[in-house]
Amino acid sequence: MDAPTIEQLNEELRDATLQAHQAQERQDERDFVASALEGIARLSDRYRALLQSLAGAEQMRAERLLGRRVMDLKRLGSLLPKVHAVTAESTPDRMAGAGAPHERRITGVSWSQHDRAAPPAGARVGADIEAWCGKCGESMTHSIVAMVGTEPKQVLCQVCGSRHTYRTGPARARSAKGEASAVEGDSRPRVAIDPEAQRRAAQLRALGEEVASAAEVRTFDPKERYKAGEIISHAEYGRGKIENVLRSSLLVRFSVGGLKSLMLS
Repeated sequence: MDAPTIEQLNEELRDATLQAHQAQERQDERDFVASALEGIARLSDRYRALLQSLAGAEQMRAERLLGRRVMDLKRLGSLLPKVHAVTAESTPDRMAGAGAPHERRITGVSWSQHDRAAPPAGARVGADIEAWCGKCGESMTHSIVAMVGTEPKQVLCQVCGSRHTYRTGPARARSAKGEASAVEGDSRPRVAIDPEAQRRAAQLRALGEEVASAAEVRTFDPKERYKAGEIISHAEYGRGKIENVLRSSLLVRFSVGGLKSLMLS
């Protein structure tokens, strides 16, 4: 990691602090909180790199100017709700210009038309997997949180945040022939579909369609300047829409990976 200057880190610290305060007010927005926590961790790493690159009086100056503010920022981050980290692996459309929407998968929402009969080879804790979510009422992208041998056991839905047993379809699937009689004699309460999860899934689908069909897409360059609403293409995250332009960073919502903070130089 290249060590920043004191002036650069001072600017980044202002942006990270602003984003952390916004996350305090928007704690129900999971991806925004995750982006704020990611920014705090990144700034903490860059602060350590800065101190390691300095010596003597310059190091003392950096600690005097930035040390207390970095500690305050980390304390602020500790008050935010912890968000399960989404891994970058197993998301096949991170490259810009991915396939058509029905062939793509976005974080928390699967656009695939086919259910998986078995987990993919090499499934492991922390990896993404498509599974049935009873709370959302459809197949969603999940994170594997527990394994039994080579089989996923417990998964975490990336849309509604519910943790449940891994399955590829509804827990009690019925045949078409016996469905009518089963429904008539079944008095068990139905699990309501979370409207908030449905709303977020719809927003992700709409974002994916918008960035995929955008006529004007700028390749992200940290030396360039941008404005809110522009569509950019990032080498790692693919296409995304700029939501906010800060002093030295951008807040960009990607169809894969959610909200990310991109540093500007």
